[in-house]
Amino acid sequence: MPLYIHLFIHFILAVLVGFYFGGIMKKKWLGVLIGILGGFLIDIDHVLEYFLVYGLQFNFQYFIESRQFLTSDKIRIYFHAWEYFPLLLILSWLFRRQKYIKFILLTLAFAGLVHLVTDVFINGYKLRYYSIYYRYINNFSTPRLLSPADYQLNLDYKTELGI
Repeated sequence: MPLYIHLFIHFILAVLVGFYFGGIMKKKWLGVLIGILGGFLIDIDHVLEYFLVYGLQFNFQYFIESRQFLTSDKIRIYFHAWEYFPLLLILSWLFRRQKYIKFILLTLAFAGLVHLVTDVFINGYKLRYYSIYYRYINNFSTPRLLSPADYQLNLDYKTELGI
């Protein structure tokens, strides 16, 4: 699937989640903003990953080609993790009497969850791939995280790009 369609799906779903929770609080605009933060801007970790690999020199073409993952053979994507969902739910329960904080935490939780579920289907990776703990215990190592077939696709792509 082309990147722009992938991103468009994330954006629309983030807006819908935000709109839903914002509607409950009668603050649709705020809900949409928080939905975008939790369900679309979660992808900012791809940019972070790029800077971890290449430093402050930014090459848009390299970024679009996902060279940061190919060059490092690491997949950190710190914001893509199932573990944040229950943590945000627990925090929303702890702040249950502060309705706006609870609203923000629940919107972030569900927008992020929808993003991850969508990524599982679009990218075709197993559920465990989106666990930060799983990635951590595997040293964020691409060969250890991906199936042999998916890793071979990475190797083929690296060859195609001349990396």
